Amino acid sequence: MPAPFSSALAPRVPLAEWAGLHAHLIWVYDGPVSRQGRRGKVSAFDLTAWLIRQGQVQVRLGAQAWRAGAGDWLFPPPGERSQDFSTDARILSVRFRAKWPTGEDLLPADVGLRIAAARCPDLLRAAAPLARFVEGNFPHAETDLMQAPAALADYLRLQTLFSRWLETAITVLTGEGVVPAHRGKIDGRLLSAVRQVDRQPLASPVSETTLARSVGLSVSQLNRLFLRQFGVSSRGYFDRRRHRHALAALEESSRGAKEIASDLGFSSAPHFSAWFRRKQGVPPREFRRGRAG
Repeated sequence: MPAPFSSALAPRVPLAEWAGLHAHLIWVYDGPVSRQGRRGKVSAFDLTAWLIRQGQVQVRLGAQAWRAGAGDWLFPPPGERSQDFSTDARILSVRFRAKWPTGEDLLPADVGLRIAAARCPDLLRAAAPLARFVEGNFPHAETDLMQAPAALADYLRLQTLFSRWLETAITVLTGEGVVPAHRGKIDGRLLSAVRQVDRQPLASPVSETTLARSVGLSVSQLNRLFLRQFGVSSRGYFDRRRHRHALAALEESSRGAKEIASDLGFSSAPHFSAWFRRKQGVPPREFRRGRAG
């Protein structure tokens, strides 16, 4: 087992503050790169780590580019990036969230790092059982594991395996000079509201009245806090979650519009298509076609 990350680069704060970190697995996959994800633009809002088992990849974000080949781990930066995998590429991919309630990622937004797998064997030792567990217990989940139904025992086992992998990843990254971010100040009432919205099923609308009452605020007071911190209302914050789920499903899975609409609580594919067009400027089918390389 790797030593817990205690680098001088890592901030030391009260445990109560670390408890506010939203950290969970979004998806893990071990196998060939799908046709949808092989080449084109990707709206990557979450953190990602790829072990390139075979083939190679190039990632571009703005003027920056990163390359990795077989035997490398690549931590590509989040953002509107383009990725180009070779046709024979096989990867072990871990997509995860490690975010403060303020909206700030635990890792710097511009992190893009390639590391030889031979230098950090513990990363694979922690990732492999995580991938096997998800494949064996959630075979039909795609793109967002948190939407899959599960028993409490499965959830606890998943969190144990993921926490082990995340600890290992942070140990490796801090060893490479990556400084984990410390969260800024956030109103306690807003923090409680954000946690509730982040746990809200995507198919269930947020009741601003119920949410505001649960944290002892009026709806207008609650939305002032959301607007000041995130630039959107509480309902807008939830809608942003749904939008990001839709983008990931269209870019990284073969799910049809009707299935994605159902995931997000829309009564029909046309209603979903109209909502997505308002958000993205194009309907889902055109968006998916435009992202393919």
